[in-house]
Amino acid sequence: MLRFSLIFCWMYLVTSVAPVTAGEPSYVDHLLATARRENLHEERTWQVLLHYTGTLAGGHTSRIDDPAFFLAPEGRTDRRAELEATLRSFFIVDAQDGDHGACRFPARFAWLSSRLAIDPARLPAHTCSERDEALGTVEAKSAVLVFPVGHINSPASMFGHTLIRIDGRSRSHLISHAVNYAAETTDTNGFLYAWKGLTGRYRGYYSLLPYYTKVKEYNDLEHRDMWEYRLKLSEEEVARMVTHIWELHRIGSSYYFLDENCSYNLLFLIEAARPELRLTEKTGLFVLPTDTIRITQESGILEEPRYRPSQGSRIRTIMAQLTPDGRQVALDLAYGRRLPEGLTGAAEDRAAILDLAAEFAQFRLARKELAKDAYTRLYLALLKERSMLGPTPEGRYDGVVPPRPESGHDTTRVAVGGGVRRGKGFGELAIRPQFHSLLDPDQGYLQGAQITFLDTVLRFSEAPSPVTVQSLHLVDIVSLTPRDLFFKPTSWKVNVGLDRETMKNGNDSLVFRLNSGGGFAYASPGDGIWYLLAEADLNAGDGIRGVFTLAPGLRFGVVEQLADWWKLHLNAQGFLYKLGDDRAALRLALAQNFKVSRNNSLTLEVSGEQMNGRRTGEARMLWNHYF
Repeated sequence: MLRFSLIFCWMYLVTSVAPVTAGEPSYVDHLLATARRENLHEERTWQVLLHYTGTLAGGHTSRIDDPAFFLAPEGRTDRRAELEATLRSFFIVDAQDGDHGACRFPARFAWLSSRLAIDPARLPAHTCSERDEALGTVEAKSAVLVFPVGHINSPASMFGHTLIRIDGRSRSHLISHAVNYAAETTDTNGFLYAWKGLTGRYRGYYSLLPYYTKVKEYNDLEHRDMWEYRLKLSEEEVARMVTHIWELHRIGSSYYFLDENCSYNLLFLIEAARPELRLTEKTGLFVLPTDTIRITQESGILEEPRYRPSQGSRIRTIMAQLTPDGRQVALDLAYGRRLPEGLTGAAEDRAAILDLAAEFAQFRLARKELAKDAYTRLYLALLKERSMLGPTPEGRYDGVVPPRPESGHDTTRVAVGGGVRRGKGFGELAIRPQFHSLLDPDQGYLQGAQITFLDTVLRFSEAPSPVTVQSLHLVDIVSLTPRDLFFKPTSWKVNVGLDRETMKNGNDSLVFRLNSGGGFAYASPGDGIWYLLAEADLNAGDGIRGVFTLAPGLRFGVVEQLADWWKLHLNAQGFLYKLGDDRAALRLALAQNFKVSRNNSLTLEVSGEQMNGRRTGEARMLWNHYF
């Protein structure tokens, strides 16, 4: 009797503390032993699926910092621990719908099942309703890398963006799905946006949503042209990509604008489809959307792109074919100030006027400037008149296709050269980690856009110091958006950093500057922009009476693309400092950039200034190399 009781107690203890696994525990041990023996945690596919990258100390860490993405407590830095925890998750019994490891991490499950030849019959029963429904609606057949160009009036979008479109059997791409990775931000202040983005204060999330919503957002609302590059991936590879996308839904990670951003993190998705591409290993210290295009293009998996002009581009293309009077009539029609009946003139001109009015009415509806009922009445009236004039000749509204995004210069610049200041020579070294300035060649970039970080200029001379910091701009953003009859954007700028200026004693001293302003810009008669900005300039430094000073000011300038290889920037600025100091500052500068090749150019600049009652002239020449 005692013996029976002991056996019963032993069986109760064993069953109560045994691991919650199905089938034979030895099968799990067998799989774990095989994984260890073959060092599966070191294989490229596992590193891609967990977004592991090497560290300076010789280890590995995942670029994803959300604990929900890992099953092992130390999974972010321990590849083997995470692999073994993932394997064990496949053998949990009585898991709720969606909680099984195969539901949560289908890409990991598919790869480990293949590499270890896991017997499905020895897995516990499980259901994955949410996963199956989500993946079933995507119907992945092919993938397209999409590049919406920058949105010049939004600091969060001036870099451009990249996303992936997943196509099914339908011929209409608008009903496809878009895979997006973006920071959650509502900040519109350029300085706050830059500071948070540089320090990883935003959280980035992957999302899967209908492609037409992104087209509406980028193409119609934000005037952003789009380039679509089909990826040379098989249907099986695209399916692998989509299952990995599922693993990333609702997973957040720190978003850094210069490296861990939409561009860099999308490369992991393409690698999930084909790990041997090793795209993330080909990035530099900084990664921008144009870098994503170049890296994937150099890997040989991009087809020729398709250009999708924005609605704003279409409106401007039609505008260019009309006289000023014709544009005004179209604007009056779009605002309902004039009826479409009774238009006079050539049928071709009347058709263009009605087409322009209809396009702009659609734009006003998208911007919620026009109620749906009012839009319907207006649009139908325009279409009725337009239908009497026959179809639009093929190609009439085909605008000029701009240079492709990857055709522009690379985004890091080093410049060397020298010049003369106050009759004394100097050497100069300028380093700009990112991105594009007003004087850089525009090919592949937005005209009138400047956004740079940590732009540093060092000068070398005999006295008083052999090496001096001439300037260090932490962030310098300029948005010059031309106004016209239909669009009335405001241009603006913000600059934070250090500049060397002439003090009252005649010496140059480094001062802190916070400069911001806004105003208007217009297209020049050539291929350029004229602008006028009202600014506020805050300076602080030991050489300033009262330590700091604040001044209002004006800046006028012309940025002109005289030829594909020749760009000019003429600007004049004046500030009147009264608060904290009593001085005036005037400066006139003419800079020219001569493009030699895609990544090389020559800059010539002459300038004169009057500061603290002292006049200073300067001329310099720099050789620019972009990489």
